[in-house]
Amino acid sequence: MSDIAWEGFQLPNIPLYKTKLNDEWMTYLWSVIKQAEKDNVNNSNDYSYRLAGNITGSLGLKDYANKFKNEVVGPLTQQLIDEDPKHYFPPIDLDPSLDLKYTTEFRMNWWVNYQYQTEFNPEHGHSGITSFVIWMKIPTHYEDQHNLPFHSKAASDFQFTYNDILGNTIEYPIFMSPEMEGTLMLFPSSLHHQVYPFYNTDEPRISIAGNLLWSVVEL
Repeated sequence: MSDIAWEGFQLPNIPLYKTKLNDEWMTYLWSVIKQAEKDNVNNSNDYSYRLAGNITGSLGLKDYANKFKNEVVGPLTQQLIDEDPKHYFPPIDLDPSLDLKYTTEFRMNWWVNYQYQTEFNPEHGHSGITSFVIWMKIPTHYEDQHNLPFHSKAASDFQFTYNDILGNTIEYPIFMSPEMEGTLMLFPSSLHHQVYPFYNTDEPRISIAGNLLWSVVEL
């Protein structure tokens, strides 16, 4: 019998992050959504044309006094930039020998999606440093959706897609149920992801998505 002792090890990778938002934050987010609905006069606040997929409605959101950026997604994004500048770096190179007038920081854009049955978002990535999704209302349960006789086992899933060290495509699903309401996930903006359709309900799935992006600010 062989006496060779093997030790397995994992190659380094970029972590993803999630949290469950408390009632105070959920109240703030619902208020932001309601205000966006009020501001959508003659579809002036429509974001649907910016989406990659087939989604009925999408509205741009306003973050009053940068509250959500400064207190929730901003600090973690700044931590990632500080800890891993190799992967989170500005898209422009500033020559240190020049008398520079600019410095880089980030800004946020975000929107709310209203997804109805049979609608979907195909695989895509975002521009920016980090992106996030917050599930506000989920009218279905993944076990019921996966057991439908006319669809695959991915019905209703949110799914990340990436390559392993051999170049094979890995699909990492996030299963949707009402228990996921209030969950926020933050991930690198270039990480591909998609949203599968769900079925057998007329209620919408409501989610918020957003990006933290680089901007240039004059000193």
